[in-house]
Amino acid sequence: MSDSPAPRDYASWIRDYANLVDRVFARGPERVADELAEHVPDAADSDSAPGRLRRLLLTRAHLLTHSRDRTETACTLHDVLAREPRVSGWLTGADEVLPPVRLAERGPDAAPVDARLLRVLTGHRAPVCSVAWSPDGERLATVGAHDATVRIWDARTWRQERRLDIRGAALDRAVWSPDGRRLAVLGKSDRFPDLGEYDADDVHGWESRIEHVRMVLVYDTATWREHAATPTAPRSWYGDRPVIAWSPDSRTLAIGEDIGVRLWAVDGEEQPPWLLPGDRVRRVLDLHWHSGGALAALAQGSESAPGGARGVPESLLVTWPDPYGGPRCRVWARGVPWDSPSGVRWHPDGERAWVFSSHELTLCDPGAEQVLWRSERGSEDPWAKAVEWSPDGATLAELRSRHGGWAHLALWDAGATGAVSPRARIDCAPEETTDLAWSPGGATVATAGESGVRLWDLRRGGHTGPERSAPRFTDPVWSPDGAHVAVRSIQERRWYVADARDPSRVEPVGEQCPFPHTGTEEVRERVEAARREGRDYDQYASWYGSRIPDAVSPGRELYALAGGLAPVILFDLRDGGSRRLSEARPEGRWMLVRFGPGADRLVTVQQRTVSWERGGDWVEEIVMILWDVDTGEQLARTRSRGTRGEDAWTDYPRDLAVGRTRLAWCGNHGVIALHDARTLEPLSRTRVTGGVNGVAFSSDERALAVTGDAGVRVYDVLGGGLLRG
Repeated sequence: MSDSPAPRDYASWIRDYANLVDRVFARGPERVADELAEHVPDAADSDSAPGRLRRLLLTRAHLLTHSRDRTETACTLHDVLAREPRVSGWLTGADEVLPPVRLAERGPDAAPVDARLLRVLTGHRAPVCSVAWSPDGERLATVGAHDATVRIWDARTWRQERRLDIRGAALDRAVWSPDGRRLAVLGKSDRFPDLGEYDADDVHGWESRIEHVRMVLVYDTATWREHAATPTAPRSWYGDRPVIAWSPDSRTLAIGEDIGVRLWAVDGEEQPPWLLPGDRVRRVLDLHWHSGGALAALAQGSESAPGGARGVPESLLVTWPDPYGGPRCRVWARGVPWDSPSGVRWHPDGERAWVFSSHELTLCDPGAEQVLWRSERGSEDPWAKAVEWSPDGATLAELRSRHGGWAHLALWDAGATGAVSPRARIDCAPEETTDLAWSPGGATVATAGESGVRLWDLRRGGHTGPERSAPRFTDPVWSPDGAHVAVRSIQERRWYVADARDPSRVEPVGEQCPFPHTGTEEVRERVEAARREGRDYDQYASWYGSRIPDAVSPGRELYALAGGLAPVILFDLRDGGSRRLSEARPEGRWMLVRFGPGADRLVTVQQRTVSWERGGDWVEEIVMILWDVDTGEQLARTRSRGTRGEDAWTDYPRDLAVGRTRLAWCGNHGVIALHDARTLEPLSRTRVTGGVNGVAFSSDERALAVTGDAGVRVYDVLGGGLLRG
């Protein structure tokens, strides 16, 4: 493993692909990029081969961290370099490092990198839910949604300066105080337990009377020790989160609760009174405390929106000119429906405010209760997840995203008269993106999402053309001649056809798949009859219904159904009847079941927990088994172990395709893997940007179609004596 100090002739040494792969696998792409800048003079030229390699390592870092093995690093890096002939020509010896059987993507890059992307910060276990710059712009705080950490990055070197581990917590947000001496962290942990009692028989939690308590922790940024902590008011819904905002003098933290705003003096015992706007407010959705002293709250009203559906509450904009001076406030009923991703941001001038919800943006004058500009969107458009003014107030950045599909960073010019016009747009990535933050200097925007934190240079120009909006596809089906791939849109529930030579070219074809497949109406009727026969054989089948792992054989004669703790059941779809594949109990939870081409073999995937420690590591194992359908004998087995921490991540296969010679699966973190179909031995694996959810071999098994958040990808399967004709 190449984790030794850099050799003297680093430039010649790193050109050897074996050394580059070893170095990236051992030290990570960011460290190797720093070494290139330090030891290779040409790396300072962004147009040179070393300079381009350095940029690729920084902007594709999320694909090259947490690799399971050297083969994954070699294949993923080679796929990234495939569209950079100057870099791949500069490197030597790639063929000796790559595995004999691997994938090569056809057509243009399904997830190209925008030229304004500076780098991707990795380290968190995905996703990152919050980003915040320090007031001096020298540090960036990032919050991991699932790894219970807050990480502090040095903005000069982009090295991780500090890591705050909050064991057993689920974190939401971090906010710097205006003087930079404090960092407030909002989240939930057992430190402040919920109130009430759980009913053991209440599976769904509908009958239990539980009030959920969250917490706010304040850290001293000089020592990074906890300075103060407080619980928030109990709330009946688990997903209902409070919001926080610092006062301009950094002495008080405003906490938006159910009925109003609590002012918490973090340094003193005497606490200011609550700000209670009256019984018109049901819940505070967002807060923003302007540097001039005014506090704004976007709230969910207790009354229905005028002209809206009954029971849909309106949104209220509440402003306190002087929160310290008394509870006097102004409540403006904006008369629009409320929805969950909502927020408010004062303009730096303190006169205007930007109010947003998932499908509406509004620039308003709260003092005059006047809407200056409004933009509404349809239900199918990406949601507005976050908005932030630039430090000079000339530009507003809007983050548009939804669960899956492309996320976009839209920039708006806002004139002094209230005129708003689009300035530029960045297609961020085909993944859910959650938060954004401007650097204090206004040159850089950080966005947080599934694969890490992206840093964007906004001093460059942008484009204002149509947004990259490839639908999220699933269920790939090849045409008999292998020239096209049919895929189903998850949002639209209709089918498209992609050109297998250039899968970026897709055309809608209607509500029915145009090519033969196992999901026809006749097959579905037979499957439903089989499911009714096997519905109660296992509790898992009864609880999860259609989500239970199952498969139909290619000839449509057999149907396999897998329950939680019971063996696989095989149903005869032609003559009726059923039997167990084997009497052996599974080792864990069934995840996938797929037949081989001849229906004489079956591949299953199970997930089992090896060890689990509350607030600590969680080790899991994925077990893949090849079965003889006639005898129930296990012909081959392979195991893959991983964690939910910072080591090798656990593979969670989401789809599986079994060919005569190859087996392919796709899973979390964009992994696409090939195995030998007879022995289940791994052959190669690579990673792509965006979630992947479906795989299918062409009839000759020389190509593989993969669907996901970036659309549809098609790969050539290279090497290994593939089938002909």
